[in-house]
Amino acid sequence: MNKLDVVGLTKKLISIPSWVDKKTNENAVGYFIFDYLKANSKLKVEKQILKGGRFNVIAKNNNLVSTLVVGHIDTVQPSVSWTKNPLKPSVGKGLLYGLGSSDMKSGVAVMLDLATNPKLKENIMFLFYADEEYDFLGMKGFVKKYLGKIKPKQIISFDGSDLAVTNGCRGLIEISITLKGKSGHAARPESGVNAITRSYLIINNLINWLGNYVSRELGPTTSNLAYIYGGQYQGEKDGFLILGKQGNVIADICRFTLDIRPSRPELTAQKVIDFIRQEAKKYSLALMDSSVRHNLGSWSTPKKLIDLNGLKLSFRPAGQTGYIDVQMLWQNFNRIPCYTIGAGNAMAHKPDEYVEVKNIIKLSEIGKKLITNGI
Repeated sequence: MNKLDVVGLTKKLISIPSWVDKKTNENAVGYFIFDYLKANSKLKVEKQILKGGRFNVIAKNNNLVSTLVVGHIDTVQPSVSWTKNPLKPSVGKGLLYGLGSSDMKSGVAVMLDLATNPKLKENIMFLFYADEEYDFLGMKGFVKKYLGKIKPKQIISFDGSDLAVTNGCRGLIEISITLKGKSGHAARPESGVNAITRSYLIINNLINWLGNYVSRELGPTTSNLAYIYGGQYQGEKDGFLILGKQGNVIADICRFTLDIRPSRPELTAQKVIDFIRQEAKKYSLALMDSSVRHNLGSWSTPKKLIDLNGLKLSFRPAGQTGYIDVQMLWQNFNRIPCYTIGAGNAMAHKPDEYVEVKNIIKLSEIGKKLITNGI
């Protein structure tokens, strides 16, 4: 397989679908990355098999790891709003269009370009991982396998934006709660306990309580009531609640989903559930059920600990980003310095996504300064 320049690599990666649905996943682009590294680098390259036959690609030049370089290989699905072919990369006015061009196939291309550089520093490991846009299968699998086996001194992710450094992010807690009240006749409110209206009171109290979790670097903890429904309990079928919706009957069940972005690492899903349980008792409700989809903390590396090898790069406000799964690495590998940088932009996840060609080239030059012995 012939070696490509970094823009050519970006185009090739874009042309390989890597979103995740019932028919598609990131395996095809993973095979390309694996084969390309085998053909063009001197690194030891391996696949880390994950659930369902999906895999990460790992490449290293030494069993000792000082710098871990990471990037995800999946994308979101293309929306029907695209006016261009999302898998046919095209260039116009200095912009490279294509699905994942911004997030983050340009970053993966830079990683591949660096991994094949003959002046690559010693003790470098590259992780090309699956499933970042969905449920973090790849990152969780890597942490599980390598925790205690490697001791990197810094972690660099090329999943960033605008050639600026991001040194932290708020966490991600997603929980679903079911509260049970007491049914009764609507004409006599005192005959029951309305689970829906009292759940709103509890949620408002929760929002006020979350105000205690504020970080100087990451700002306030925020929350989003993503989904709520309720009614009269009539049983369950295949794990789903069956609820009545008669207007003259007091609703005794309320179920809701919350997305919470903690800015302090000590705030956990269990603490949120415990708070809701205590509040429920105050309002004569019972916690019937709770489930946790995500329980991911915040991450913050002080700027003074980040070694940019003399590069004068700007920093993005860390509290304005979404969750970045580099946090899992930071948390599990002794909170060593971690940061992201990338060629991406605000077009990530949008129709007609693009990246500036000049920024891909600049990111490649930055990467060479960071992890090679000269450009």
